[in-house]
Amino acid sequence: MTKKELRKISLQFRTLSSQMLKIDSEEEKGCIASFYNFITETPFIHNYLIECHKQDYNFEDCFEQHGFGRKIILPSDQEELIDLEYQLLKYILDGKRALFTYGMHYTSSRKYADMINAFMRKTIEPFVVALRSYLELSIIDAEEVSNRSDNNPDQVTAFLSYCQKDSEIADLIDNGLKAVLHDSLQISRDIRDVPYHASFKQFMQTIQEHDFVIILISDRYLKSRNCMFEVTEAVKDVKYQSRLLFVVLQEEDKKHLSAGVDNTIAADLYSTEGQTKYMVYWKGREAELQQQIDQIGDPIAAINQIKEKKNVQRILLDLPDFLEFINDNKGLSLEEHIKENYHSMCRFMGFEV
Repeated sequence: MTKKELRKISLQFRTLSSQMLKIDSEEEKGCIASFYNFITETPFIHNYLIECHKQDYNFEDCFEQHGFGRKIILPSDQEELIDLEYQLLKYILDGKRALFTYGMHYTSSRKYADMINAFMRKTIEPFVVALRSYLELSIIDAEEVSNRSDNNPDQVTAFLSYCQKDSEIADLIDNGLKAVLHDSLQISRDIRDVPYHASFKQFMQTIQEHDFVIILISDRYLKSRNCMFEVTEAVKDVKYQSRLLFVVLQEEDKKHLSAGVDNTIAADLYSTEGQTKYMVYWKGREAELQQQIDQIGDPIAAINQIKEKKNVQRILLDLPDFLEFINDNKGLSLEEHIKENYHSMCRFMGFEV
């Protein structure tokens, strides 16, 4: 399979998967069928699906045993995930149950559209991401045949995610890691890796192509739409927890910021009250967008507001899991990282320091 052929397949895959993941009604189930037919009828993808097949799943027995709307536990192994989800799509297309019933326990909303959207986001999207990763890695392998001399196979890549108002602290971490690891680590940042007139959104979507993601969490980070978009991109990977490094900023860290900069910096996420504050913030943003949509009245004229509302709903779906991960995993403060010369970060990424 040539590089050009793989890219054509990847383009069709992204188009059909994007359409499928946006559905929110039973009438749009045809988008699932189009995607399913494409991956089944494309030999390169279907051969991989066959390789992943290890067992047959009886979803009818599963739903009879657990009832409507129970969450499906996704395997952490990529091939097991692909095997299960491919069979799940076939089961969904058999039409034995209404589409909204699959998402009854994925959202507190009782609207059918929200249930379907939540189910697609939390259950089907990991399957799309896993297959997309397989395609992208295949393209990289094809490129390496002719461009091997241009690559540095020993270099580790990291995506640094932060709020622009915290850029001085991002500089501190960026420069600190470079001083220790030199050319062994390549850190991607918007300030140097997004050319003039290039898309910030496309850059943020490259987050999954990196070996690691370093997140600098402040109060304003957790209230930033772009920053939280990066979080939702990071957690698409079912193995994101093994790739994610984080620093939770505290009030004392504002000493690293220039005078006159807005110094609301500490992230309040180690208490239920603090976590609730951020959930309420995004629920409020969702309500504001819905009010704007209602005021405009015409869905076509309000298309930007509708798209933004869906982005906010994605944040609301992923934020609880992200906050739970941060609370459940030991982190170090910024001052501790500086004091130890970022050695914990380096060792987490596999370097001997």
